[in-house]
Amino acid sequence: MIRRMARLLREVARGLPDPDEDPDLGPFCTYLRQRYGRHPLALSPKEWEEGLLDLIAEAIAEGWDRYGAPSAARDPEGEGYVASAEGPEGPVLVRAPTKREAYREARREWVKRLLR
Repeated sequence: MIRRMARLLREVARGLPDPDEDPDLGPFCTYLRQRYGRHPLALSPKEWEEGLLDLIAEAIAEGWDRYGAPSAARDPEGEGYVASAEGPEGPVLVRAPTKREAYREARREWVKRLLR
């Protein structure tokens, strides 16, 4: 999926007069230029893919360092489990019947918030 997304972004950039000036794609093009030291349109599809993967991994690792990862425990107010985490948009709180499900849902929401 990342490969397809990177190729799609590259194709969109190729159709723009100046991809660096695009409000949505510009920041990613700047990131690629800084990472590879070349204009983004001169990069291969593989470099776009690697750049996108690195940018996503960097956002998650930075969020983990800044906010910590979600944690789960028994729900003190009832049956089941509660998972919680801090994130850039405030706390994430999930209740579920199993610890695994609560932790998984909290992680999913936490990562979505980090990548927005």
